[in-house]
Amino acid sequence: MPELSLIIAGVVVVVVLLLTMTMITTFLRSVDAGEILLASRGRNLRIYRGPCKALIVPVLTQIRTIPAQAINVDIEITDQTADIDPNGRSAPVKVTVRASASVSVGEDGTMVNTAANKFFSKSQGEQLSTLTDVLSSAGRRAINLLKHDQLFNVRTTAAPPPSAALAVAQSSELAVVPRGEDDELAVIIKDACSRELLDLGLSFNSLNIKAVLSEVAEARRRESAARAKADADVVQAQEEQRARIAQLEAAQNVNDQERALNMQI
Repeated sequence: MPELSLIIAGVVVVVVLLLTMTMITTFLRSVDAGEILLASRGRNLRIYRGPCKALIVPVLTQIRTIPAQAINVDIEITDQTADIDPNGRSAPVKVTVRASASVSVGEDGTMVNTAANKFFSKSQGEQLSTLTDVLSSAGRRAINLLKHDQLFNVRTTAAPPPSAALAVAQSSELAVVPRGEDDELAVIIKDACSRELLDLGLSFNSLNIKAVLSEVAEARRRESAARAKADADVVQAQEEQRARIAQLEAAQNVNDQERALNMQI
């Protein structure tokens, strides 16, 4: 009898362990890093950001998973600036802006829920198209508000070395200007589309203006490169002239010394 009791006790322990493991597996769900799990029971919504464990009650809990990683979007916008001529008439200049943006799901629960319902309910193609449209629209409005010289800030006027300026002018049809995230164009774009991103439950991580291209700026660059090359040619000619004068003076000194030596002999 004692042996039978031990066997029964062992079976009970095993059954309890199996039931516990089954319950843990059923009610606890792993949320991986880079994922956000939304668990709703009636009007009660809980949000779990991975990596973590989420308490899920089968049948009663509706779950949905959305990505938490940043979404990167590249855009290219071509539009006209707000320039005017000396007479006050509109004289827009066509420019092309290349930029890349990084957005992600907002931090608070309301934004996460909004993103899940309004943005991630779309297909990946529709998500990318939506972000591209929002950013492109904001970029066009920003370009229309700025003048050409505002787009090409002080960094464009710094003259590069003559050889570098000539190489750039010969190798490019349009002037390419590297930008930062804190310049006026980037600030206007971010301000213009932050509200629309907020309506989608998204927030900005960064906006990088890769380049601004303009035929007017390229013409100025070519003119600057031509002036720099002309200045370099003048300097080179002066150096060559000084070298020839130095050679003639040295030869004259040698001749004078030889003549003096011959007279002494």
